[in-house]
Amino acid sequence: MARTSAGVRDATPPVRDLVLLGGGHSHVQVLKAFGMRPVPGVRLTVVCREVLTPYSGMLPGQVAGRYPWRDIHIDLGPLARFAGARLIADEATGLDLANREVTLHEHPSLRYDLLSVNTGAVPEQAVPCGIPVKPIGRFLPQWQTVQASLRPDAVLGVVGGGAGGVELALAMRAAVPGSVRILLLTDELLPGGSPGLDRRVRRALARRAVELVTGFRVTEADSASVRAVDGRSFAVDHLFWVTRVAAPPWPAAAGLRTDPGGFIEVDRFLRSKSHPDVFAAGDIAALGDQPRPKAGVFAVRAGRVLADNLRRTLFGAPLRPFRAQRRFLALLGTGDGRAIATRGAWTAEGAWVWRWKDSIDRDFMARFRDLPAPGMQPPAGRLARMSHGARPAAIARDIPDVERCGGCGAKLGADPLRRVLARLPDQARAGVPIGIGDDAAVLEVSAGRLLLTVDGFRSMVDDPYRFGRIVAHHSLNDVFAMGGRATAALAMATVPLMAEAMMEQELYWLLRGAVDVLNAHDVPLVGGHSAEGAELSLALTVAGVPGARVLGKGGLAAGDRLILTKPLGTGVLLAGAMRGRAHTDEVEAALAVMDRSNAPALECFVHHGVRALTDVTGFGLLGHLAEMLRASGVGTTLAAGAVPLLAGAQALVETGVTSSLHDNNVRVLRDFELGRASAGGFTPTPTVTPTPLVALLVDPQTAGGLLGGVPADRADACVAALRAAGYPEACVIGVVTATGARIELPVA
Repeated sequence: MARTSAGVRDATPPVRDLVLLGGGHSHVQVLKAFGMRPVPGVRLTVVCREVLTPYSGMLPGQVAGRYPWRDIHIDLGPLARFAGARLIADEATGLDLANREVTLHEHPSLRYDLLSVNTGAVPEQAVPCGIPVKPIGRFLPQWQTVQASLRPDAVLGVVGGGAGGVELALAMRAAVPGSVRILLLTDELLPGGSPGLDRRVRRALARRAVELVTGFRVTEADSASVRAVDGRSFAVDHLFWVTRVAAPPWPAAAGLRTDPGGFIEVDRFLRSKSHPDVFAAGDIAALGDQPRPKAGVFAVRAGRVLADNLRRTLFGAPLRPFRAQRRFLALLGTGDGRAIATRGAWTAEGAWVWRWKDSIDRDFMARFRDLPAPGMQPPAGRLARMSHGARPAAIARDIPDVERCGGCGAKLGADPLRRVLARLPDQARAGVPIGIGDDAAVLEVSAGRLLLTVDGFRSMVDDPYRFGRIVAHHSLNDVFAMGGRATAALAMATVPLMAEAMMEQELYWLLRGAVDVLNAHDVPLVGGHSAEGAELSLALTVAGVPGARVLGKGGLAAGDRLILTKPLGTGVLLAGAMRGRAHTDEVEAALAVMDRSNAPALECFVHHGVRALTDVTGFGLLGHLAEMLRASGVGTTLAAGAVPLLAGAQALVETGVTSSLHDNNVRVLRDFELGRASAGGFTPTPTVTPTPLVALLVDPQTAGGLLGGVPADRADACVAALRAAGYPEACVIGVVTATGARIELPVA
């Protein structure tokens, strides 16, 4: 739901989907604008390959070592939360314009009512060899790898003589030893630039020992050399492409009107010339009536107009034209604390120009880092006043009846539910004569024991598909912890009130995420229940059968090694994300760990003679370890420094961030004998010292790892097998002792 200007949640249920495809320079401004003035009844979703979107204007400075990596990235997580938007980490592979759906690489198709595209483009490579500088998010890790392995006599080739190629070559000179040779290979230097700019750039290249090779049109390249049409060639160790950009194939393939290069043709309102429900800005757009070079300055300037026109479209108001300036200020860093300024025929150069450029760039980034309170911008004009509490006519007519009863009215409608179930992958299995569709499932079971468990929670992420996957992993873990194999599952799904089409897609994404994980483990979804509710939630009841022996929490013996398969910190990272204090890339890394099955880990443990096993979830590592020690009547010396942690978790704890269950988990441990080793042995403590270390050891985990006790002589082989199976952080974290029910922690 959208916020009102007072920062209070608007009561209007979402009934229109506005999808922002890409996190480029225009869309970050759209997100901020909608955060300042939300539109009631509109759900905003941003889909972006990288959750940290780089600012191209600061890339050369980062390559030259003048900016830390994070300083040149806009964190889309806090910005999306400010805008009340969902953030989906993925990229588009196509469009279904007739059904208004975006095809995604790792998610089901995403519906939209209004679509805006700001995905950028990639350098046009004459040969498929070398490293393209766009997308920047993929270039930077490759550049860091090159830097780390660079020989003193290496040769770097930069293809492209535009402003981007010039800046990158000069920035590389600042980042590599002087003995490294840098070639700037280009057909023409600064096409369209003034004679004065040409002279200044040539002097800067010569001063910085960057070799300029003009008239060089690449025709062939391999891992050792690059060749031109005229026969000239150079030996190169690494080749970088900063040429004019090429469009991805999917806009034209989808049927959008494009220019000869495949870029989306837009009118003066930034609206597709063929599909009025699609807008585009930045490199992906072709400004047909006012052609301009592909430069970030136009994407930045288009941002406000794009945001305004998306809002106006939702309200049915007249659109505002975008006028791309013919002459614009360009500032080129030379990598040595100086920069060149140019606008038209005017040029200037010096350290003062670099300070000017640095100030402009930092101010731009600060707009999206230092976010104001929602809705604090004063309304300006009729449209802004409309957006404060007014419902667009196109939205008001589709608002569902918000007076919903709590009885049968809480169920989702039969038609959307039927359509969702029909779209899910086939769930037919041997042993399930009756599954989804009847009043109850019928399972054929052999005589013996049955494992049965239930787990679930409300969504902690914006992405329903990923949430469904994480719930499925989390729910299956209880069966794995018993050494069993899951055989069937039931779902209880709750979806917030929205327009029917939106609720249908929300339920589909949620169940599709769960089913994709269940199917990967050959576990059919045999039934369940769906309902309306205040927020998205999912619970799964999982049935299973034991393995050769039922594993429990008891059975540890003195001398056993305790092995943990996944790092800790999901609780504090999710808590930090909710408070806007966690880096979104670190949160995404934590979600990837949650979205990792423990089935291969169980196989490794069983093969190496595990004695006792549990999964680490809500009570944290120490809470679940305490249960194992009580059940086994033993103690342990914990190598706390060996416990693997997720990136960013410790930094958050050190600033006082903890999850909601933290205090409860600490209170539970106060009833358990927790010792701290010291010079004289250990001293029991009546309370748990709330150090950062203890905070992470009691941090509640979602879809956490398995914790198992393995005989000492098989522990190293077990850890090696776990790492080979896809658990790189798996390690021994403690030794079981004969001391009864006790955990010893070393003094920090």
